[in-house]
Amino acid sequence: MNASNSLSLTAAPLPRLLGAFILLLFLFGTGCSSVRLVYGHLDWWMDRNLNKYLDLEGAEEDLLSQRVDEFHRWHRQTQLPRYANYLESLAADVDAPDASAKKLAEIEQQVDTFWHASATMLSDLILPIVIQLDDQQIDRLAENVREEREKSLEKWEKSKRKREKEMRKQAERWLGDLTPEQDAMIDHQVASTTFDPKRRDAQRQLWSNTFITTLRNKPAGYEKKLRDLLVNPQSLWSPDYQQMQDQLRQQARTLTADILASITPEQRAHLKSSLLKFAADFRILAAQEH
Repeated sequence: MNASNSLSLTAAPLPRLLGAFILLLFLFGTGCSSVRLVYGHLDWWMDRNLNKYLDLEGAEEDLLSQRVDEFHRWHRQTQLPRYANYLESLAADVDAPDASAKKLAEIEQQVDTFWHASATMLSDLILPIVIQLDDQQIDRLAENVREEREKSLEKWEKSKRKREKEMRKQAERWLGDLTPEQDAMIDHQVASTTFDPKRRDAQRQLWSNTFITTLRNKPAGYEKKLRDLLVNPQSLWSPDYQQMQDQLRQQARTLTADILASITPEQRAHLKSSLLKFAADFRILAAQEH
């Protein structure tokens, strides 16, 4: 796991329906000691949260549970070994870390590739259920998404101090105790971020309105459009919003490079150990039966 993703103030504003299940962030945000326990309950957690939006009953609810189980099984067997391989490759580079912009962009791109694979699989399994929703269910879905957007915006507008704590917590998880210099770097990142929660909310509203309207009206080619919206929500980003996201990624990359350039021998050893522990946990989980 790279520091830019661990320390970044904000990920791309993915649709909440899938954004809740960004598996890398979910798993890597969990301590090594509990990742196996958390992953073992991932299917239950996904089922509960998906149904919170879709509000299914009876046979539809049973089908959703079956699809979530299928996704969990696929992810365990095919994706966790990929994560383990990649974390081990990063651990091998810790003794001579490359904090260049090019290297950090490559790591970021690999994490995006992992996420895209999971988002695509999940979309392909869940979308056939979503397109069968009746008008009343679509109305409830729209209302659930609206309520979640409003809650999220309220949290972001009040959470500067909380975000600072979370960034520090993630940094300490990978590096151990931070130096005063590194603490100052994080403080500066929080103070200077260009993230605007209202602009993110407006973009999420555009996405949800487009998705719900397409689902309700079912124009020609609507299934492909819905899938594209789930897997590639950035297709609706305006140039202005894309610029903000690019700036955020660049800020995260700069913070990562600065911290990596300042790590102590003890922090280097801690980082390598953490990467290998996660990799080992993923291999154990991949070998288990669902």
